[in-house]
Amino acid sequence: MNKPLKSFFKNSFCFTISILMFFLISSCGFQVIYKDQYVENSLAHQLASIVIKKERNQLSQTLKNNVYDALNPDSIKATNKYFLEMNLKQSVSPTFTNVSGGSGRNKVTINVTYVLKKIATAQIISEGNTEVFDSYDVTPNRYATYTADEFAKENLTKIIAQNIRNSIVNDLMEEIRDCEKNKNNKNYKCLVELTN
Repeated sequence: MNKPLKSFFKNSFCFTISILMFFLISSCGFQVIYKDQYVENSLAHQLASIVIKKERNQLSQTLKNNVYDALNPDSIKATNKYFLEMNLKQSVSPTFTNVSGGSGRNKVTINVTYVLKKIATAQIISEGNTEVFDSYDVTPNRYATYTADEFAKENLTKIIAQNIRNSIVNDLMEEIRDCEKNKNNKNYKCLVELTN
C-alpha cells in the first residue's frame, strides 16, 4: 500500500474508535422507563393502569388531569389495577401589606396528600405529601389579581403532578425490584401485579 492510503485508513480507524469511545463514555446508564409500552410489566404500563378518584372542585380536577398527563403521556390503554386518592388543600396569605393596609403580594400554598392502593386488595403501595407555593402581585384591578391567582394555582398543580409521579415511580420501581428478588419466596406477597 502507498503512504497516503495507509494514513487515510489509520486516521479513519482512529476517528471511528474515538467516536465509539465518545458514545460509550457518554452513555449514562439510566434505564428508560417508557422503552416498551406494550409489555404489561413495563413501568409505563403500570403507570397507565392507575385510576384517580374524582373530585368536584375545579382545582382538584386540574390537578387530576395534570397527574394523568404526567403518569401516562403516551395514552397507553391498560386495565385499572391501582387507585390514587388525592386530598388537596390550598391557602392564600398576604406576604406584605401596602401603606393602606391592603395586601401587595399574596402567597399561594397548595398541599396534596396522596395514597396509591391496589384495587384488588386495597393495600397501600405508595403514599406521601407534597407542598408547593408561589406568589403573585395584588393589583387594584380585581380581574388581573384573579387571573394571577388562577395562573399561579394552575402552574403549581403541574409541579405537584410531577412530584407525585416521581414518588410513585420510585415506589413502584422499589416494589418491582423486591418482587423480582423474592419471586421464589412463597411467603412474600408482591403488591405490584406482574404477569409471567
